[in-house]
Amino acid sequence: MTTNPWFPFGIRKDRSRPLLFCFHYAGGSSTIFRHWVALRSTVDIVPVELPGRGTRMAEPHPQRFDELIEALLAALAPEVEGREFCLFGHSMGAAIAFDAACRLEREYGFRTAKLIVAGRHAPHRPDPSPFSSDMDDEALVRELQRLGGTPPDILENEELLRYLLPMIRSDYRLHESFVYRRQLLMAPIVAHSGTGDRDASAEEMRHWSEVTNAGFAIRSFEGNHFFVQRLGDAYLNELLRLAAMPGNGIREAYFS
Repeated sequence: MTTNPWFPFGIRKDRSRPLLFCFHYAGGSSTIFRHWVALRSTVDIVPVELPGRGTRMAEPHPQRFDELIEALLAALAPEVEGREFCLFGHSMGAAIAFDAACRLEREYGFRTAKLIVAGRHAPHRPDPSPFSSDMDDEALVRELQRLGGTPPDILENEELLRYLLPMIRSDYRLHESFVYRRQLLMAPIVAHSGTGDRDASAEEMRHWSEVTNAGFAIRSFEGNHFFVQRLGDAYLNELLRLAAMPGNGIREAYFS
């Protein structure tokens, strides 16, 4: 099993098994996917750890999106060479996964079998969130309350918030630095939306079909912006089923 700070749970050396790289939402870390790794499956799940959190807490937090992707690709490219792989991203992670997939195609000639995105508007669409990183802490707390993924006891703990808010704000700033450059992915895209997610509704996420030259499919799941975590193994099993499907004819395969 290979070890790399970007992949704290390791990557198996069995190159016959497909890989599913997972990118988390703003304020998260690779640990939100920890229990996914232990599940028996024909797909190897690889949570990605960004600098400045989790096992990489001592490292500087990335400030610019392009710089993050550049460093990520240097770690990712050797692992996907000669292997089948998919990229999955939730919220901010969807933007990271999309940009990484496009650059792997363009700069390395490595094509993901499919890109799976959850809970984020398409890259060429305006951000519907009312919050921006230059707003104060009270506005950030209101944003976390609105999204519904942070337990109330955490939002009411001033000491804990003093630790968490700077990291979350930094992720928002990182996310805001993403620039769409009219890239079109040559691989299929599957979009997942939460029925209660106002910022990334099914109608909004259908626009992901406009940034791929291959197949597209979309599915809604019960829940708010954090339906991925709330649904637990039910969502994970669906994600693994999807990741194991052939990329060609994804729409027909996914809805069969």
